[in-house]
Amino acid sequence: MYDIVFISNNEANENKNWELLKSRFPTAKFAQSLHNAAKKCFTRFFWIVYDDIIINEDFDFSYVPDKGSQNIVHVFQNGIHYDGICLIPKNNLPSEREFYNRYFIEKKEVEILASYPEQYDFFDIADYDSYLKAIEKSKTNFFWFVPNDVNSDYNFDYQAAKWEKYTHVFLNKKYYDGICLFTKDNLISKKEFDHRFFMKKKEVDIDASSPVPFDIVFISYQESNAEENYNHLLKIAPTAKRINNVKGIHKAHIEAAKIVNTEMFWVVDGDALIENNFSFNYQVPKWQQDTVHVWHSKNPVNDLTYGYGGVKLLPTNLTCNMDTSKTDMTTSISNKFKAVPELSNITAFNTDSFSAWRSGFRECVKLASQTIDRQLDSETLERLEIWCNQGTNRPFGIDTIKGAIAGRRFGEENKDNPNELQKINDFEWLEETFRSNH
Repeated sequence: MYDIVFISNNEANENKNWELLKSRFPTAKFAQSLHNAAKKCFTRFFWIVYDDIIINEDFDFSYVPDKGSQNIVHVFQNGIHYDGICLIPKNNLPSEREFYNRYFIEKKEVEILASYPEQYDFFDIADYDSYLKAIEKSKTNFFWFVPNDVNSDYNFDYQAAKWEKYTHVFLNKKYYDGICLFTKDNLISKKEFDHRFFMKKKEVDIDASSPVPFDIVFISYQESNAEENYNHLLKIAPTAKRINNVKGIHKAHIEAAKIVNTEMFWVVDGDALIENNFSFNYQVPKWQQDTVHVWHSKNPVNDLTYGYGGVKLLPTNLTCNMDTSKTDMTTSISNKFKAVPELSNITAFNTDSFSAWRSGFRECVKLASQTIDRQLDSETLERLEIWCNQGTNRPFGIDTIKGAIAGRRFGEENKDNPNELQKINDFEWLEETFRSNH
């Protein structure tokens, strides 16, 4: 039998696998490098057993190379890869780099299952600092990261090859932003960790997890149909939360952000009647969760369909820290915005004279003053014309048009006066203005 050498960077008494090997093969030697192993051996070939493998009970180290392969490394199956036990010719040693990576240039792959890889370590990794601590503490070269924003019943039997010195990322339903297999040989940056978007990676086509659904918050403020709309929402999304009668639109959304437990959260307005077929299962990849998403809504007075009054998906932390000085709440949260051209609801604001007037007034102030970031002039003008002219035959349509006309005038007169424009988020001022106009 050829000499057997156990390789580990740790001390002999720190590895249980060494004790197991020694109990089966008492003449086995211990070394910390290839050079050291070669010096300790006196046979033509010598066996290498790495410290992160479990030897197959049926493997007895009796293999003998044939005459045609006397000067090459023989590598044996380690689970599904050939990166575990190997047989090295003493007169033709591989390089230290080949030896460390277990990827030999001159080799013969022997289809004998000699070992299995050790189970990779798991760590509770909440942030980048705990990731760095995991690198220090991990006893295996790879270690698992299971984010707290995914659900998973994966069995974690995946095996990475030793030479794959990059992060392995697994499918999280639609995107590769869920479970990760980190390696100690590839230190990732904080930005990569936070966004789960890695520069040096391997995408593994195993659906290992699904994202935890984002929380839903219904925000109402004295809408006459709020209770009806909220009960309708609960039939579609039974876990939806509610913020009620918080003064100020910015303040209401900040309070909503405080009661959620997810990185983003859905917002449904009090006058929103959700479409029966609308689903709150939209998935945003981790690296885009600083983006405001807005769905389309249908206007019941003039039939306009765009983002006004639509369901929103907002970044939680950015919402908590939004710029409250901006007139338009949605675009004050983030400089990243995505319109989703899917109908989410009817904005049923035309339930009484004041609600109809207020809706037309507020939207047309923003359109006329062009306070909505990234709006197109052609779209803005077209929408203004429709708000101010169409829908006289609809319930409270005339009140909506009156509000729109007054809002357009107020927006044009105060487009350079942000303090005045801010008043449209004060519902008490809006009611006083409405009464003075009527």
